[in-house]
Amino acid sequence: MTTPMISVVMPVYNAEKYVAEAVESILQQTYTDFEFIIIDDCSTDNSYGILQTYAAKDIRIRLFKNDVNNKLPNTLNFGIAQSNGKYIARMDADDISLPERFAKQVEFMESHPEIGVCGTLIKEFIDENEQITRMVEYPVEHKLISIT
Repeated sequence: MTTPMISVVMPVYNAEKYVAEAVESILQQTYTDFEFIIIDDCSTDNSYGILQTYAAKDIRIRLFKNDVNNKLPNTLNFGIAQSNGKYIARMDADDISLPERFAKQVEFMESHPEIGVCGTLIKEFIDENEQITRMVEYPVEHKLISIT
């Protein structure tokens, strides 16, 4: 197996309502050179069962399950430690990525080697009917995002 360009790291905890759509949005990316590291953080719902179904169908998925609930920071650190890609893409179990997310991000990062991190705009939804409550735009200028 070759080293993937992207390691997608997604912690999951009791997300059975959203996790299938989150996984599908990653598997349907137009840019396909990635591994998908999913860590179930000891969910008590059917999240892990849903994830097992996806892992059985797609070899890019590497599924892990914590023995105890380790919380988000520890679970993320574990996922990052498992990563083999040049880039790490964060994903939450209730996120939906648009199909060209990775293509655009890799193109940007490869053409700007001086940049260490990139992000995206987000739309927040209030319910399963996808009512948009607000669009969140984070700062993009170096002076606004730098820690001095």
